Amino acid sequence: MTGMPSGSADWPGPVFLAIGNSVDPAMRPDYEVWHGGEHVPERLTMPGFLAAKRYAGGRGASARYLTLYDLGSAEALETPEYLDLLANPTPETRRMRPAMGAFSRSVYRETGRAGRGLGRYLAGVTWQGAGEEAVPPPSLVDLIGRSGVLSVRTGVALAARPHPAFPTMQDASAAQGIALLSGSDREALPALLRGALASRIPSPAGLTAFIYELIAAY
Repeated sequence: MTGMPSGSADWPGPVFLAIGNSVDPAMRPDYEVWHGGEHVPERLTMPGFLAAKRYAGGRGASARYLTLYDLGSAEALETPEYLDLLANPTPETRRMRPAMGAFSRSVYRETGRAGRGLGRYLAGVTWQGAGEEAVPPPSLVDLIGRSGVLSVRTGVALAARPHPAFPTMQDASAAQGIALLSGSDREALPALLRGALASRIPSPAGLTAFIYELIAAY
């Protein structure tokens, strides 16, 4: 895919870290203050962490969060500074970790991007595959402008060190692909996910679709 240069302001890194989680509803107000005001800004002080975006999806007890970090390279997750941060969390981080459930953490190497701009909504699919089946389709440029889509991004998962606080909840990343669509029309995106996008996935195994709303960009 072409159309958005690597290193653009929209998605500045060639590698991105995707973290998903739910939150105990009783702790959600504290979580929002901590995650948006302490946790994400703290991560962005680490070498190789370039930008972050916070998303939320669902309602009530089913609400779920997604955080995307743009990285200069996968080595950003192996620096002494970052590993020390994981091993020695702040007091508020220690308090919030037990309130987080359904934790997932995957690192992706970007394989393509097109379009420009970030919309209010992020829609996407992930899938499992063997070998080439995990590699995203080579071109999604024609999706730009459909259903309010402004930009698209694809990636393939990289092997990554498990998070020390959630070692048994790490996503298997050996053969996983991802395609992300940033757009403005929440009502039209589900049909696009089920149709034009899902039909191009090389392997339907483990196909998961999602839509999140942007909370904040850093």
